[in-house]
Amino acid sequence: AVVSTQSGHYGRGLMLTKIPYFKEIIVSSFRCEFCGNSNNNVHPASSMGDRGVRYTLTLTNTNDLNRQVIKSEWGCIRIPELDFEIPPESQRGSSNTVEGFLLRTKEGLQSQQKDRREQHPQLAEQLDSFIGKLEDLIGFTQPFTFILDDPSGNSFVENPRAPKEDPQLKVERYVRSKEDMDLLGISSIREALDNEVTDNQNVLPEENEDAGEETSVRYNENTEIMTFEALCNACGRDAVCNMKQVDIPFFKKILLMANVCDHCGYKDSEVKSAGGISEHGQRITLTMTDAGMDLVRDILKSETAKIHIPELDLTMTSGCLGGRFTTVEGMLENVRDQLSSINPFSFGDSAPTDGTETAEDEGKDGMKNVISQLEAVIRGERLVKIVLDDPAGNSFIQNLYAPDSDPNLLMEEYVRTDEENDELGIKFMKTENYEDS
Repeated sequence: AVVSTQSGHYGRGLMLTKIPYFKEIIVSSFRCEFCGNSNNNVHPASSMGDRGVRYTLTLTNTNDLNRQVIKSEWGCIRIPELDFEIPPESQRGSSNTVEGFLLRTKEGLQSQQKDRREQHPQLAEQLDSFIGKLEDLIGFTQPFTFILDDPSGNSFVENPRAPKEDPQLKVERYVRSKEDMDLLGISSIREALDNEVTDNQNVLPEENEDAGEETSVRYNENTEIMTFEALCNACGRDAVCNMKQVDIPFFKKILLMANVCDHCGYKDSEVKSAGGISEHGQRITLTMTDAGMDLVRDILKSETAKIHIPELDLTMTSGCLGGRFTTVEGMLENVRDQLSSINPFSFGDSAPTDGTETAEDEGKDGMKNVISQLEAVIRGERLVKIVLDDPAGNSFIQNLYAPDSDPNLLMEEYVRTDEENDELGIKFMKTENYEDS
């Protein structure tokens, strides 16, 4: 039970539940029968994601106002058109629609307007003007942008077209900054652990300080693996990162990085190109003809690559799976698992249960169908085309006939668009005669 801060009486408390194919959450539904105070919150019961996430939704019609949104206690909502922000401490841990968040903001601003008009009339007038603009968005008089940024990775914006790509919704996963880690308390955990270690260890003599720095990065000549200290993305404690450079035949060199935390058991792996961005983008199309052979092909997907399976009308945008070096079968399993987690509203109570499905409800059924068909491909019961499109040109699918050409593998190079160059951060980069600029 929870005590009301206004009356001191007990109200109803907490419930642990799970959104199917998403995460466990704690629902706090509180109401005091004596003073009428009420509050509803949602808190993640699982660990943080390994990266932060930023959803950018462009609303183009009134239906977009009904998209479901989960805002964790670290999530921040911004609407650039109004230069408006809902900070993490406001509407903490909420599950609502886009319209619902705007309505709650409007109600919160209106609640004290009567007192403001008496005490601060100029401020009240400015807020009246802003509330009018909020009402225009709620009534959808013009398109606008809804941005949800969460460094913990535990927030979500619904894609009603899933598993298809949503042209109105851009999802970016990013490495947390120092400010993000301070917000999440990860920096505080590490500082406390560092202080604890310092207090319990003897200080090394000054002449050994350089030697200690030299041993922070170790290189094993036999395995050619470099080992160095890193920060665990899950618990914030010191972890170990193993890195090795691998030369893929008939392709290029890559870096394999594996992070292991002995404290919480968290493991993560990542693949990065050891070279730069290629001069052209590259599109690789694998036409499966023999499941036994094609599913065991090696595949390298860089973090900038998209995966498209035309037969399933399925597209996984860049950044969804990060950089991975695995087999075709392993990649399809990663895609299946990702689809099962990115759209929780396709399942459970949010899924359609009667014969009155709308176009969005049909999309929810489509998610289940695509996952079922993906599992058939993984089992080798269905053959499809797999398209790996990488603007950076750093992805690869194994050629089983190398050094000869593979009849089932089509490789195409293309000129990147300005938008792709901008996403790669090279649109305005000058690599020749830069000293003259």
